[in-house]
Amino acid sequence: MNPWDLSVNLKDAVLDFAFLSLFLLVGTAMRRYTPVFRKYLIPNNILGGFFALIFGPQILGALIRILGYTQKAYIPLNPERLGIYVYHLLALTFIAMGLRKEKVHWGKGPLSQAMTGIMSFLVQGILGMLVAFTLIYTIKPDLFPGIGLLVPMGFGMGPGLAYAIGNNWEKFGFEGGGLVGLTFAAIGYLFAFFGGVGLINWGIRNGKTKLITGMDQITSDVKMGVWKNSPNPSAGKLPLATEAIESMAFQFALIGSVYLATYGVVFLLTQLLTAHGLSELASTLWSFHFIFAIILSLLTRKILDVTGRSYIIDTGLMNRATGVAIDYLVVAAIAAISITIVIKYWMSLLIMSVLGGFGTILFVYWAAYRAFDDYPFERFIAIFGEKTGTVNSGLVLVRILDPEFETTVAEDNIYGGAISIFIGLPLLIIMNFPMMFWNNELYGYWYTVGIFACYGILLMSIWRLIGFLKFRKVLK
Repeated sequence: MNPWDLSVNLKDAVLDFAFLSLFLLVGTAMRRYTPVFRKYLIPNNILGGFFALIFGPQILGALIRILGYTQKAYIPLNPERLGIYVYHLLALTFIAMGLRKEKVHWGKGPLSQAMTGIMSFLVQGILGMLVAFTLIYTIKPDLFPGIGLLVPMGFGMGPGLAYAIGNNWEKFGFEGGGLVGLTFAAIGYLFAFFGGVGLINWGIRNGKTKLITGMDQITSDVKMGVWKNSPNPSAGKLPLATEAIESMAFQFALIGSVYLATYGVVFLLTQLLTAHGLSELASTLWSFHFIFAIILSLLTRKILDVTGRSYIIDTGLMNRATGVAIDYLVVAAIAAISITIVIKYWMSLLIMSVLGGFGTILFVYWAAYRAFDDYPFERFIAIFGEKTGTVNSGLVLVRILDPEFETTVAEDNIYGGAISIFIGLPLLIIMNFPMMFWNNELYGYWYTVGIFACYGILLMSIWRLIGFLKFRKVLK
């Protein structure tokens, strides 16, 4: 199904927004007043998403039906609509990130973090596929093989991409593919925060941390998620006079205009492909709208920089816009999880998630202590948080270890995430090779795993070559 073709009643859309907003407030209250959530620094959007899932049609609604009640005493959040919101919020997030003023820094730190992150993505994908092959050859011969490739999408790329790719594969026979992607993303968040804080405690006990010696060094404001006892940080500056237009409204308008251009470009390309008999490729193109979104946003930013008009964008306000899109994306993604789909794929989800999560821990820990000369444990936590959640979850965990951001770990993580987007783009295309070239046959997925392995070897070779050339430069 093309995510742009879903008919949504305006009343439903407005109420969905209102309900998602309500659960963001619920998540904020739960983080503020519940000790266990403060201890593990669970973000409000994740808490809000799980409460929306509990009180929505998937859990509370099912319980009411089981008990024989006819009243619909639950929050009517439709998973299909929520999935579409996730799809669009993904592109808006990338656009806002692309419009921000970011320093392009290709030093060792960001590049090594990007390389480590992409290599962990490959590890997750290969592990997921090996589990899928094992299940197909033994007890689940009808399992859709591509489910293994959704492990790195949910863990390493987040709910938006996981939904977009999984939803696109539904037309190839993957029942509930988009919702499976969202489920992997939700499980990844649990690994990121419960696992991440557990790893931090382990690192503190074993003397691996450089800046803190105990969790008691985290301020109460950070734990509660509310700036109560500390000065409020600045959200941004006003680049336009409020008498003319609200600056935040202008930032939103700029994001919306780039998204309109994104739609226009993808629409024209799909029309061109369809006219040449490539309708299958044309429908797949809609799943990669976010790539066009970030390219157009970067192009827009470059034009504004070159013409001297970039002063109309404030990085602080654009960061806030990015945060708003991510918060609503996450709460919608978790609320959209289908219990029916979870039950259908529970064995695959469980085995792949456990192996993917622990495989990520082992690989990233091994890589961090070999790739970085400074703060290896802090960098391990940052990359682990990002590759089981998002860049934001990595930054949340880094803040525990580096409360004042005295090191370059957080900065390198942000720039590394930006670099990894471009390094990882070929993988997003490669993942579709079985459908594009091998008629979705099982052997096509074996070829894809082989290509993943070759891509990893290529990246490792380039990485080592860069390190060797820099070493020679230092010697000279």
